[in-house]
Amino acid sequence: MAVDTTILDQLIVGRVKPHIYAFATNTVPNHLKVGDTYRPVATRLREWREHFPDLTKECDEAATVSQDVYFRDFAVHRFLDVERGKARLSRDELADGVYFSKEFFRETAPADVQDAIADIRESYKGASDSYDYYDANRLPIEYHYARGPEWTLRPNQQEAVDRFAEAVRKGRTNLLMYAVMRFGKSFTSLCCAKTMGARTVLIVSAKADVKVEWKRTVETAGNFEGYVFLDSDQLDEDPNAIKAALDAGQTAAVFLTLQDLQGPHVKDKHAELFGSDLDLLIVDETHFGARAEEYGRILKDAGQPTDDSKALAKVEDDLVDTAEADEQLKVLTPRVRLHLSGTPYRILMSSEFSTDDIIAFVQFSDIVRDQEAWDAANLAQDEPADEWENPYFGFPQMVRFAFNPSRAARQKMEELA
Repeated sequence: MAVDTTILDQLIVGRVKPHIYAFATNTVPNHLKVGDTYRPVATRLREWREHFPDLTKECDEAATVSQDVYFRDFAVHRFLDVERGKARLSRDELADGVYFSKEFFRETAPADVQDAIADIRESYKGASDSYDYYDANRLPIEYHYARGPEWTLRPNQQEAVDRFAEAVRKGRTNLLMYAVMRFGKSFTSLCCAKTMGARTVLIVSAKADVKVEWKRTVETAGNFEGYVFLDSDQLDEDPNAIKAALDAGQTAAVFLTLQDLQGPHVKDKHAELFGSDLDLLIVDETHFGARAEEYGRILKDAGQPTDDSKALAKVEDDLVDTAEADEQLKVLTPRVRLHLSGTPYRILMSSEFSTDDIIAFVQFSDIVRDQEAWDAANLAQDEPADEWENPYFGFPQMVRFAFNPSRAARQKMEELA
């Protein structure tokens, strides 16, 4: 029986392949810089050009000895040090202000690097212990979704995008999208980003598990052709990933958690983000941070077993210091902030958002009403439309429960109004 792999085929999967690279620069004449990278060599060299604008690539070779085994640049360095006697650059040889790296080797040619790689591979075949080798199965695996056709905005989503555009035109910069679950807040908010021509979009959430949905939306919907999805891990690997995306003419959609942002200082991997002109900051489930803080307090007071490191790690992952995260967010200077929430009741009771700031106010009852109105207009015709053509087809039926408060309860609510 054949296995249906339709869903899996929608994923583009690739194991990261490390490379050895080398470049020369007139800033450090008669030397060759030798390093390795898990990303495209061109990306790594683009970063190095910030320090050495005139560099020229001299070597680009896969750092593998087999499909399942790879080596690091340390092995190449060892060959150059021991077998070829190449001296390394010292800091006192450089003029003030020149970036220093100990991976520059004096009087070294690309052929020396090629010889090193050949020796490393031969040593592996001969089971020599001259070099260290690594299991390629432990390398990071990147998952990307295949880009599909454009998604069509439902009428209530299109209205939200239109109201967003109008609010931005009026100079409103702190906006709220209140919409219940399954409205499609991630897709709609990214359409808002597109309508304002955003190049840098930061999405923050207190819920790490929503990252998958954001990634799927950015990479799958044809609406966002030219968008690249980045997260904390990718910024760790390449602190210049945002600049690389922008230089390539792409829009950077960066997802970070409040847990990742919290801390008294801006982390190195966030430096490029905080130092850039951010177009749109999307705060997903903006109400959740405060709740997470309460949940974290409860967990800390619940007597977690101190000998269970996994349990403690889970507790720490759930903690959000909203004060620290909020301080980090305040450092950002986006053109527009867009808050998303399905239960913004405390927010709406405050004066943070005026009527002009609320670009969507969609409850389940609104969706059900629109769903029924479409059915009434299209299913009662002489040639009725198909039910599944309803833009709101598939939304669950809503069942409401209510109760009548007692007289004493109503009197108490009046007193507390």
